[in-house]
Amino acid sequence: MADLILEITKLSIADRIKLVQEILGTIAKDADSQDFVLTDAHRTEIERRSASLANGKAKTISWDKIETALTERYGL
Repeated sequence: MADLILEITKLSIADRIKLVQEILGTIAKDADSQDFVLTDAHRTEIERRSASLANGKAKTISWDKIETALTERYGL
């Protein structure tokens, strides 16, 4: 695993971000597997954040703004 991390650190920031996106995509596809277990702490945090969104207290940023900022900063 250390060799893999070393190779990853040689990638540009933009390529590392793309790699993370790809990895997260594979996790999302396998989210129903038994290897993916939410702890009580995770559930509590999800509920807290969901309530914050529902009651309008959470400050959100649109994906378009995030994508634009990443593109400008890292050339994605």
